[in-house]
Formats: sequence, C-alpha cells, structure tokens
Amino acid sequence: MVAKGPKGLILLENEKGGYFAKSPVEADTVLEGVVDSSRYFVLKVVGEGGRHAFVGVGFSQRSHAFDLKSAIQRFQNILKAENDAKSGGGSLIPDQDFSLGQGEEIKINLGKDKLKSPTEKKKKGSKKKRTKKKSSGGGVVPDDWVTF
Repeated sequence: MVAKGPKGLILLENEKGGYFAKSPVEADTVLEGVVDSSRYFVLKVVGEGGRHAFVGVGFSQRSHAFDLKSAIQRFQNILKAENDAKSGGGSLIPDQDFSLGQGEEIKINLGKDKLKSPTEKKKKGSKKKRTKKKSSGGGVVPDDWVTF
C-alpha cells in the first residue's frame, strides 16, 4: 500500500514485478473479508476510464493479512487526524492539567553516555552500516509517495 496526501492505493504486482491492478483506499474504505478466514479479502480494483472489478486476494500467512489491514487503518487514521485538524474538531491540547503541584519535583538520571553527542558516540566504535531502502521487487513507486 502506498499513499500521497489523501490518495491511497493498494498496488497488485504481477509475476514479472510490474503492477497489473490498483485498488483505491479512501477514508471510508473497508477491506471486505470472507466469512471463514482472516487471510482472504475482496478488493475493488479500478482501471482506466473508471471501470472496476472485484478481485479476491489471499495471503498464505495471517501476519501478512494483518499487515495490510493495519496499513489501511493507519492511513485512514492519518486522514481523519488531518481532517479534524483542518476543521478544528480535534483538540491537540489535553483537557487535564498535568503541571506540577506546589513543591513537587521530577528527578531525571542520565548516564554519562546519554550526555555525549552523537558524533562522540560514533567515535567510540559503534559502527553501523547504512542500508539502502529496497523495493519489494515490484514496479517503481515514486519517491514522493509514502509506503505503508
């Protein structure tokens, strides 16, 4: 699943690694599951000119199906939060007062390593290799799209 702004898509890959179908994901999109399994779903794929078809999609592992469902849910939560922020419906300021009372203190213990800058920590010998973001072997997703 990929997204750019309010537009989300589930891209289906063919065996050669290209995309053969796309399913739009919107704020009210529901992933229809089958009655007797949590690994099989029905997607509405949309083609050129607005033509659409319903396609059954199945996963061999339950965790992959869960990942798809949670990616859709995360995307929809982001859309909802953006819409609430635009309309002023969602308040980011909590209703509760979390300030410290008279005479209350907070004590924070930081180890010596916590006080060092990131460059000092690197010099100490923690060598981490940078890994490039690999695609899933499929078609090319533009860089300005977010992958869930």
